[in-house]
Amino acid sequence: MQIIKGILDLKRLTDLSNEQCEIILDVAQYLQTIADLSQADIFINCLLEEKNASLVVAEAKPSTTSSLYKKSMLGQIAFEELEPGVLFSLKTGKPIFGSRGITEERGIMQQDIVPIKDLCGKTIAVLIKERDISQVVQNEKNIEQFMEATNSEDKQRVFQTIVVQEIHHRVKNNLQVISGLLRLQMQRSHSIEVAEVFHDSIARISSMALVHDYLAQRGIEDADIKLLVQQISTLLVSSSIIPGQHIAVSVEGESVSCPSDQATAVALIVNELVQNSIKHAFSSKNYGRIDINMRRRKQMVTITVMDDGCGIGDSFSLDDVSSLGLHLVNMLVEERLQGVFSFHLTDKGTKVSITFPIEKNPVEM
Repeated sequence: MQIIKGILDLKRLTDLSNEQCEIILDVAQYLQTIADLSQADIFINCLLEEKNASLVVAEAKPSTTSSLYKKSMLGQIAFEELEPGVLFSLKTGKPIFGSRGITEERGIMQQDIVPIKDLCGKTIAVLIKERDISQVVQNEKNIEQFMEATNSEDKQRVFQTIVVQEIHHRVKNNLQVISGLLRLQMQRSHSIEVAEVFHDSIARISSMALVHDYLAQRGIEDADIKLLVQQISTLLVSSSIIPGQHIAVSVEGESVSCPSDQATAVALIVNELVQNSIKHAFSSKNYGRIDINMRRRKQMVTITVMDDGCGIGDSFSLDDVSSLGLHLVNMLVEERLQGVFSFHLTDKGTKVSITFPIEKNPVEM
């Protein structure tokens, strides 16, 4: 959760009093809990002095699902032309529910807005919830196509798409419920070791949920694993790094489409490798970088994960490692992907790669 620092900053950027600023800061304390519970991005916006724009003074990205935004929106200005609902609520003190819009990443979102008022009933800010409704919109389109279909074959095709989406959507929701239960248990634990086990398990389940969320939105059984890897690595870095630590992640290379069972295995593998870098490569560093590269040669895919951390040493052997994560990677690569998992010694940092075959696209055969 991020917030404009202190009352002085709020007063400098707005015309609010000390008491009004304190009310906003009090509400901001609970943003992360609200974001996690509602599985949505949460913001607090205040009206600027010129009255035709608002300022994002606090934000929280959900740790229970992927955020709509890749970068922080804190300090961004929302003009009335682009955010009319926000300005309407700020000026009138009336809530708005169910407004739809397009995010910067071209996703479809629903925006709910409620005013935050001072002790005299004056609106001093608005609380905004934004969640992805791309799947809802796609389902609406599918139902329209189903109703407009003129022959049984078209109806059957659309019906199968709706069924596939619904199955993956329910699986995703069930996985997120499990993550929520584990998170509650983790918060009740007083052992650092137990909390770490819970955290690792939650990350694995969240990575699997991302795959089903992707498939649910598209109603297909093939997934773009490059896009999934980008989402997983971004989510892991935002939820795993310690305060004051800055780790950049880049995902380069070709987009690769593969069946859902392989995509789930890749998601778990990348989850373990990125978590391993965050935990061990940068344990004593405040800055770091993780580079993920994807390369396809005909039906063979190679995914390389490299960090600039402390390295693994010349005598490293997978047989000597007690890490559950690395053994899980090795098992998934060999048994689920029928591939090869390898470590590469470098002058600085750690480099690992997995290579596995995928089915050829019919047009390439």
